[in-house]
Amino acid sequence: MKILHTSDWHLGRRPTGGIGEYSKIRYEDYFLAAEYIVDEAIENKVDIFIIAGDLFDRSSLLPDILFKTENILEKLKKSNITTLLIEGNHDKIYSHNDSWISYLENKGLVKVPKFKKNGDDYNFIPIRIDNINFYGIPYHGVLIDDILLVLSKKLDENEKNIVIAHTAIGGNFIPGCTKREIIDLFKDKVLYIAGGHLHSFKIYPEDLPYFFVPGCPEYWDLNEKNNKGYIIFNTENKEYKFYPSKKRKITSYKFKSSENIIEKIKDIEIEYNEIIILKILVDSDGLIEDNEIEQILKDKGVLKVLIQKKYDINEEYNSFEEVDTKSIEYKVVKKWGNIFSKNSVETVNYIEKLKEKITENDNEIFEVFDHFLNKLIKGEIDENK
Repeated sequence: MKILHTSDWHLGRRPTGGIGEYSKIRYEDYFLAAEYIVDEAIENKVDIFIIAGDLFDRSSLLPDILFKTENILEKLKKSNITTLLIEGNHDKIYSHNDSWISYLENKGLVKVPKFKKNGDDYNFIPIRIDNINFYGIPYHGVLIDDILLVLSKKLDENEKNIVIAHTAIGGNFIPGCTKREIIDLFKDKVLYIAGGHLHSFKIYPEDLPYFFVPGCPEYWDLNEKNNKGYIIFNTENKEYKFYPSKKRKITSYKFKSSENIIEKIKDIEIEYNEIIILKILVDSDGLIEDNEIEQILKDKGVLKVLIQKKYDINEEYNSFEEVDTKSIEYKVVKKWGNIFSKNSVETVNYIEKLKEKITENDNEIFEVFDHFLNKLIKGEIDENK
């Protein structure tokens, strides 16, 4: 059996603001990246198509998002490819016991392995295709380790098992992520664990891996790493291959403000509609003409220009202190003299996470905050001692 594993499509995502030509183009990018993977699945004649959560970027969908999504999934159905799908944190409708994933299942476009909580226990109802059991674990935040632990005990090592879970290896810091020692429990009990949640390609263990995260097909954030794609896995010989996705080109350049940036960017080779990130170290009193830089690059065909500045307060380029928001927050929190300052590094990291959730209007903010408080109360770190 040949399986294609993808995750974190985030269909419907728009840049902050959600208006203008740039927003429209980026909105379409996510659908184009997803459809490219579907076309590759059809071309490679795969049997099973797995989407390991975060099909959508938000649970509140506009008609156009649902229409485009159904059309993409319909292509798989017409090619007799079975699509298995689980719910991610971006798919969850927290205020209702309902889901767009269930809607797609009722439309006959996907199949969803069942998972239910029964008192203190968890029940797993796999989908059996040929002689393989496909188990599904939707996003469950900080409960993921407990759920995986229960499943690892229930799996029959004499059966052929594949687990689909919206999680990645990330320890306790990132809600919804698990640990290596939990994944170790599945060794010799699974053919493959199809993960997601984090946005870059990862495997575990390095030698003879059985846990995979393909990364999101398109950049959810412009500062993400480039290793994104999908995986094709053969259940007979247990061989896998990672394929890069087709995504918007993003290129970063580094300059010092003391350089003649205007002249340098005129020599940059540009691919039409690519995104350019300029990281500028401000090491002099010279004025950086942001508008002029942006206009030159847009005239060359750039879709979007991001200018990121960092400030050098020393004379030597290689021995400077960067003054940015995060470092200032760290110093301020450390001076508070309370439980937050005792864990200042973690406090600032969680502040960044909370700010991101507020910007995205994401209901997961409450879960992140609860997780943060739980860690502080345990008093795991006190860097002032």
